[in-house]
Amino acid sequence: MRIPGDLRVLGVLARHEWSVQRRDYVPQLVLTVMPLVLMAFLMPMYRGAMATSGVPTAPGGDAGAEQAVPGLSVMFSMFLISHVGMAFFRDHGWNTWSRFRAAPVPVPLLVFGKTLVPLGVLVAQMTVLLLAGWSLYSLRIRGSLVALALVVLAFAVCLVACGVLGFAACRTVVQMTSVANVAALAMAGLGGALVPRELLPGWAEPLAPFTPSYWAVHGMREVISGGAGIGGVAGDIGVLLLFTAALAVLAAFLLKPDHRKVSWA
Repeated sequence: MRIPGDLRVLGVLARHEWSVQRRDYVPQLVLTVMPLVLMAFLMPMYRGAMATSGVPTAPGGDAGAEQAVPGLSVMFSMFLISHVGMAFFRDHGWNTWSRFRAAPVPVPLLVFGKTLVPLGVLVAQMTVLLLAGWSLYSLRIRGSLVALALVVLAFAVCLVACGVLGFAACRTVVQMTSVANVAALAMAGLGGALVPRELLPGWAEPLAPFTPSYWAVHGMREVISGGAGIGGVAGDIGVLLLFTAALAVLAAFLLKPDHRKVSWA
């Protein structure tokens, strides 16, 4: 059976990105091991804080694991935003972006093809962290695994859109990594990834719903602690997809495919 041309192009781009990705696993390994270490330190604190503050948890559940595992999974996945943008800046440094642009490939297809591997890395990282939380820290998932997977996928797609926007908006890779890391920390704090929304300062709590991380953590905890199914997290998934659409539109507006980017000096 003949494979359509667009699918062949996507396959070529994905294989190219994977060949680059598999040369160095260290950044992804660090961003997976570090949250596992932090979970062990932060779980006792979360247990005490949530018990004294009256934050509801599932009967018989470990309040520390229910906050630490999804929260730190979301937080450290956001540090991969810069890795998404790096997939594009790297091509400018290697002068392969101009070769891609010389080929008869539409820009949307080019961008989509280059984000498939980063999307897979994001999903894999969050999956590993959730499985490790279950096996190492007695995390119990009371809801639908399909619903949890859909929340993870929607959040990963949103982060990919953030990474593409970072590439489109920034001229240099240093600018992008700086902005991405600061944004990751800010969204982690405001979105309830570090502490539950109920424990945020009064000025910060109203801002939480304006961050994708809030809806990711909320959706994951609804499944983990609240036993929610797909219908119970449909709103969270919908908001994450709205964030994705808005970020994608803004990235498309700002992206100038023929403008030279500075990858490294």
